[in-house]
Amino acid sequence: MAPPAPPVPEDVAQHTTLLRRDVLFADLSGPQLARLLGSLHTVAFAAGDTLCEKDSAAKFLYVLESGALQLTTPSGRTVTLPDMRCGEEAASDTKNYLCSVSALTPVKALQIPRETLADLAASAPTLRSKAMLALMGYVGGETFLKPAGADKAKKAAPKPLSKREWVGWLGVILVPPLIYFMASAAGLVVEASLFVAVLSATVLMWLFNLADEFVPPLVAITAVLIVGLVPSDIALAGFSSRTLTTLVGVYALAAVMSASGLSYRFMLWLLIRLPDTPFWHQTALLLSGYILSPIMPSGNARLSLVLPFYRDMVDGLNLPPQGKSATALMAATFSGAMLFSPMLLTSKSSNLTAFGMLPVQLQEQFQGLFWLVAAGVAALTVTAMHLVVVRLCFGRSTQAALPKGRLQHQLDLLGAITRPEKAALTGFLFFLVGAGTVDWHQISPAWLAAFLLIGLLLMGLLSKKDFQQKIDWPMIFFLLSLDGLSRAITYLGLDAALARSAGNMFDFVGGSMAWFIPVALLVTLLLRLVLPITAGMVVAAVVLIPIGQAQFINPWVVVFLTAMFSDIWFMPYQSSQYLQVMGSGLDRYYQHTDFLRYNHWMNLSRLLAAYLSIPYWQWLGLV
Repeated sequence: MAPPAPPVPEDVAQHTTLLRRDVLFADLSGPQLARLLGSLHTVAFAAGDTLCEKDSAAKFLYVLESGALQLTTPSGRTVTLPDMRCGEEAASDTKNYLCSVSALTPVKALQIPRETLADLAASAPTLRSKAMLALMGYVGGETFLKPAGADKAKKAAPKPLSKREWVGWLGVILVPPLIYFMASAAGLVVEASLFVAVLSATVLMWLFNLADEFVPPLVAITAVLIVGLVPSDIALAGFSSRTLTTLVGVYALAAVMSASGLSYRFMLWLLIRLPDTPFWHQTALLLSGYILSPIMPSGNARLSLVLPFYRDMVDGLNLPPQGKSATALMAATFSGAMLFSPMLLTSKSSNLTAFGMLPVQLQEQFQGLFWLVAAGVAALTVTAMHLVVVRLCFGRSTQAALPKGRLQHQLDLLGAITRPEKAALTGFLFFLVGAGTVDWHQISPAWLAAFLLIGLLLMGLLSKKDFQQKIDWPMIFFLLSLDGLSRAITYLGLDAALARSAGNMFDFVGGSMAWFIPVALLVTLLLRLVLPITAGMVVAAVVLIPIGQAQFINPWVVVFLTAMFSDIWFMPYQSSQYLQVMGSGLDRYYQHTDFLRYNHWMNLSRLLAAYLSIPYWQWLGLV
């Protein structure tokens, strides 16, 4: 039997009650209040003593147990304090006391050090603003803060689970066992059956939005490691791969470009020189992503570099949030980073993976620019469709004429380019040129990103706080976890098993591209319901290449179709790039439903691009 808890000392109980009644500390959690109690001291002052002296260092905040205080404003006006507290400057960013406070009667108070308040403000960010509002109230004779406990009645009770969440969690509990028994009955080994069950739980958590998007794959990786379904070097391969250094380096560069003001300066310069029409504003963002596509095999990395330009362009154009113009700009930004992914060998990591599945003679043929040549009609089609769909979905954008005089004045106010801007520009050009000349110097973009990251850290352009807060770590963990799940699929032979199960079910194609395209679309979309883009494309290629060869269809055409169709998505969890946009907070600028409608039309444009490419591929001798 556990011994009884020792009684709480009377003075500690009184201090706790006193702090709970104070509007500054009323909302503190138990752990926060415990830390505060551990660092305060009881002090006493005689009548006439000074607790806070104007312009002296604001070292302490005082919470009165008894007595009365008088505050003297900078102009010399005296005010009897209505609250049993003084020295709020110690809880703010102000280093010195702004007013003097003296005791009208003998005073007994709790003395709280500035250092304790600074630590507390890290977990209670409203403390500083509350302190300054209280001080403003004393000086101005107004009350800006509500009494402690005034909002407690308004606080909603913990939100119960919705019907959707109930259904989702029931599915997470009941569906995986069913999937396991079905997979075992289909002849899969125990490890593969368990992995499919874990994967089904992951997809259900995404589908019903039961947790943040990066949580389900981490849960899946943890389950895979605990059960021992695959070796740790397979499940955690993403965290030891070059992808990690590439993503961290590029995210760091994007953060420095934004924080230094380089992206804002460039956007002002661009807006002054571009024709003042929405078409050219959108085209600038579209082409920015296109230019990055040949040298950066990651849509997430490309987006991280162009999203700061989007934000600064919306601000520079003074577009209303959630409006059609801002949404059209986001459509151009997103498509710039994504539409060219299947059109070049080096624009998508899964392209490189599937490229290794092609026969040697085809690898030699498509290694250079011939990949882009063969994809030429599709590239032109999706670009043209983007321009048409933007007009259909968002109409003719109307906006007031740009005040280019004001923009030029803003640019002049920025002055000469600063040292952080020069460093950010140098880093951007270093990575851009280095990644574009890999064939010459044979240095991997991952190493370039690592050198870039080290340079930014050594130059002090990325502080410890910036490294923690300005790099999208949840998105990085999301992508690396998906990498591990993709490798586990190959290790367990699930892709080969799926290819075998397809058997002769697609003999009806009869060598016709018109029939093979919907087959490729259906297979890829079904896989993409449960697999991320990279794994979905690779597994689709594994399944469809033998089917295509049996129908005398060029394997490169099969790979290209899976690359293009794997970029189709209907729900946010299917696109890590769109989750990245939402996670960056930019969804406050554009209308989510309007963007999704645009995306659905672009999904259809990829199917149209495939059919329009058939005569061109026949002319090239590919089909």
